[in-house]
Amino acid sequence: MSAVNAHAKLLIEAGPAPSSPLGDKPSDLRARCAEAGRLSRLMASEPGFSFLRLGDIELFCLLAAQDGTAEDFLQVKDGLVDGTMAYGVPGIGLEYALPLRQAYEQASYVDFHERLWPVGKLLPKLRLACRPRQHRNSSIETSYILLTWIEREFCRFCAGRRVGFAGAEASLLEHLQQRPAFAAAAATVWPADADVFFHQIREDGRNVSANFCLIKDDLRHFIRTTRIDTLFLSLGGAAKILCVDLAAELGIRMFDGGSMLRALTYSGSDGNRTTRSTHFPFLYRIPFDVWCDAMDQSWPDLQPHERLAKAHAQLILEIQKKEVGWTHSSAELDLGQDNLSAFAEAHHAYLARYQSLFKASAAARQERCNFLHFCGAHGLTHEGRRFYRTFRVKSLLRSVWP
Repeated sequence: MSAVNAHAKLLIEAGPAPSSPLGDKPSDLRARCAEAGRLSRLMASEPGFSFLRLGDIELFCLLAAQDGTAEDFLQVKDGLVDGTMAYGVPGIGLEYALPLRQAYEQASYVDFHERLWPVGKLLPKLRLACRPRQHRNSSIETSYILLTWIEREFCRFCAGRRVGFAGAEASLLEHLQQRPAFAAAAATVWPADADVFFHQIREDGRNVSANFCLIKDDLRHFIRTTRIDTLFLSLGGAAKILCVDLAAELGIRMFDGGSMLRALTYSGSDGNRTTRSTHFPFLYRIPFDVWCDAMDQSWPDLQPHERLAKAHAQLILEIQKKEVGWTHSSAELDLGQDNLSAFAEAHHAYLARYQSLFKASAAARQERCNFLHFCGAHGLTHEGRRFYRTFRVKSLLRSVWP
């Protein structure tokens, strides 16, 4: 059986995908809040503490290696530019399957994400030899604890501490947190009384597998020079390995933050990518112009079509389904009045800000067409609807006269 077929086989075993892989936010959060509080206490009591999450891609990787179907299992392909397309990559290849397994076995606390499809269906297949007294989520209901912890515990835990943020959106967060609009939006979440430091994962670290050792050296240097006691690291599968290794080596609390930086920055795209993210955690909105100011400072060298793509992903985020302290997949849109009003306001700012880029290059024109097609298909703008009608007519004519 080929590795690609092995991947497909796992998905077939998991059964039909639900419309919402995580489901809606539970109405009763008592168990989740209790588990989030327990996680904070554990972190506070153990300086060399490492918190990991088991995502679907990491589970696929571990199962492929475990079952001997790992060859070419997950191809890391990047470089796509399309602000209307949802796309993500695992970040590390199968050559890291063994250290990834060891990280899950040695971590202080693992959230096994049973609530998330298809993890809950496939997790019984995974065989781990976890260290004695390893902590884990107490139940399915308390799995996927990250956003509940951020919403309820993050600000309180960070108070008076020296904390760091590292990842592809670290620079964006650094620029945003200096703005009054961010302080107003994030007032109940952001730890204003903590000493906060930021480390942008170097740009040549986009291919994490090829630059893993360099990234680790950079993080080690960042931790030592800033003397932080807790690091929130958002780096896909690589974060799992780095969190366990650096926590043990440096005695620091390492937190596998996943989508944490995107939630804190209200971002529609990953920091190292010009496509929509595959899911959208939500805590608060940040005005489009404020976000774009920070984007322009964080990535001044983006090409016109890349800048447009990130702006388009940010615009589409306005109509994404939202629940505070929860996440929803890119396919889950909500065209309710609040979202449509936010989109209209952001779109007005977008036209004033980026109209000069629409014809800057062939790639920029294509990116603009992709966005107009999306808008027309969802009835979002007058120009989009006109573009989409023309597109449908041309498609019909081509089908009649090839």
